[in-house]
Amino acid sequence: MFLDKIIQKRKQAASGYDAKTEDDVETIKKRVLTGFWNKVQWVICISLACFHLYVAGVGKINQINVMTTHLAGILALIYLVYPATPKSNPKRPTPLDVVLALAAFCATLYVGVFNVKITKQFGIPTQTDLIMGAICILCVLEAGRRVLGKALPLIGIIFILYARLGNFVPGIFHHGGYDFKNIIKALYISTEGIFGTPIDTSSSYVILFILFGAIMAEIGMAQLLNNVSLAVAGKRVGGPAKCSAVASALMGTISGSTTANVATTGVMVIPLMKSVGYSAEYAGAVTTVSSAGGQIMPPVMGAAAFLMATFLGVPYSEIVIAAVIPAILYYLCIWVEVHLRAQNKGLKTLTNADIPSLKLTLKQYGHMALPLFILLYLLCIRSMSAIYSAWIAIVCAIPISFLRKESRLSLKRLLIALRTGVMSVISVCCACACAGIVVGMINLTGFAVVFTNNIFSLSHGFLFLSLVLSMVASIILGMGLPTTACYIVTAMTLAPALVQMGVLPLAAHFFCFYFAIMSSVTPPVAVASFVSAGISGGDPVKTGYTGFRLAAGGFILPFMIVYKPELLMSGSPLLIAYSLVMCILGIFALAASSEGYFMGKINIFCRILLGISCIGLLVLDWRGDIICAPLVIIIFLRQYFQQRKQRAAQAVSAS
Repeated sequence: MFLDKIIQKRKQAASGYDAKTEDDVETIKKRVLTGFWNKVQWVICISLACFHLYVAGVGKINQINVMTTHLAGILALIYLVYPATPKSNPKRPTPLDVVLALAAFCATLYVGVFNVKITKQFGIPTQTDLIMGAICILCVLEAGRRVLGKALPLIGIIFILYARLGNFVPGIFHHGGYDFKNIIKALYISTEGIFGTPIDTSSSYVILFILFGAIMAEIGMAQLLNNVSLAVAGKRVGGPAKCSAVASALMGTISGSTTANVATTGVMVIPLMKSVGYSAEYAGAVTTVSSAGGQIMPPVMGAAAFLMATFLGVPYSEIVIAAVIPAILYYLCIWVEVHLRAQNKGLKTLTNADIPSLKLTLKQYGHMALPLFILLYLLCIRSMSAIYSAWIAIVCAIPISFLRKESRLSLKRLLIALRTGVMSVISVCCACACAGIVVGMINLTGFAVVFTNNIFSLSHGFLFLSLVLSMVASIILGMGLPTTACYIVTAMTLAPALVQMGVLPLAAHFFCFYFAIMSSVTPPVAVASFVSAGISGGDPVKTGYTGFRLAAGGFILPFMIVYKPELLMSGSPLLIAYSLVMCILGIFALAASSEGYFMGKINIFCRILLGISCIGLLVLDWRGDIICAPLVIIIFLRQYFQQRKQRAAQAVSAS
């Protein structure tokens, strides 16, 4: 069939490139288990997936037991799958790995099994509690080193030492110091440490939505999204780059991972972008920036979005609704940027042979979107809990897959999807556990209160300066931490400072959340750029810096949310509409200033005026709009009439 030929052609085009998916990147560190240990891995993954599906749907189990089971299974998997060093056996765990897996499993389950006993102790740990707690903390830190690298575990160790030796710290961060007994108690048997909000969110929300995404990917949802993006944007100016934006936005509705989004959409759109004249670096940058936006695209978003709902004490549906306009503005900025680049460079569009039929695509694959619509309906219209909504969507996805032969989910494919989902949650769970150590020490020492007060003092009460300081701190943290961990730390330290200065709590948390995401495309440690560069064959450093320029809208967007909180669907419809129009005008000004083109070349003076005006439109209130909006409109009208005059002159000369 026509559509199958298009798919085959696209795969052949992509096969000429060195495609490195997120899994390919991780296989440098992961073992590929064989024999008995491969079966053990399968048993743990399927058992964990079934356990969480049971708890979400019909099981009434104490949450502490859910958290401990979740973390125990993940830690066991980490020690079996992730080697201690690159020289370790690549196919089976060492005896030490097996011992650590058992120790981590038992020490973590201990809290759940003996929860009643621990509760009756009124917070006074026994010697056994302390030993098990020390083992659990050390195992979490070592697991973090194996999965996430040294940065997050090192931060956890620094905070533990700060809690222990605070009496030796001079200045404002001085405190009386705590012995290891109190530190272990705070981290192990309280609800503010390892088994606190981060792991609670990972075991309740994140695992279910990742399982949902894995099942949707297995039934072919990615194929539907890729083909729809080609059909919608392929024939337009800069079609392949716009396809990347559309495909990444659509993929973000089922995947909250930047690198997974790059790997899924990149193998399709990057070869197409290169085929019409985009450089390898620009093609990789567009894919990277588009994929980063997948974490702000409802309804799934990134794992940190679920934590935001928990921190703010609001339903997840409220976060989803608030994220709609910012997500639209983010992708609009990318769309306009690539459109102007294509017009400026005179790049080709795709041919009809490269674009699948939208009608045929929807006929063959359209039913795959039904589970996603069910999820949105339950979340946003029926206002059901995110956990139950995700469970219903998963349950519905299985029979829906049988509507067409291409998507039919056999038992084998279902088990593969469940295994993939559990393996995908490892990095999130590990980051949440390590971040729980940081959070526990922040709460124990009162570090957050001191930090908040000093951010306020350092900025001398100026909100904009506080926002800039918070942005820099978020980006620096994000260079060494995963998005989830970065958001947790900044939500505990920076967000309270912004709220204290009068920022809406939802806007303050979105500010931290967005900059935790943007750190993934900020050079020099732009991880997603290395993945896309591997697909495009371009230089990773140039790809990263090109992406940084393309992502300018993403760096301004958090400031817009703070100064225009109505963009989060807060306020009257008229005010929301007004702010949206001004922001759209500002985005066009930003893109034109960055590219130096709007219907024609823009001189340097007008580019500077547009750059200044876009700040006024995107960040300032109505007083900035009064000055900047007319200025932008005048420059755009001038470009329009100049272009019209040139076309008339060309027509006269041609005749």
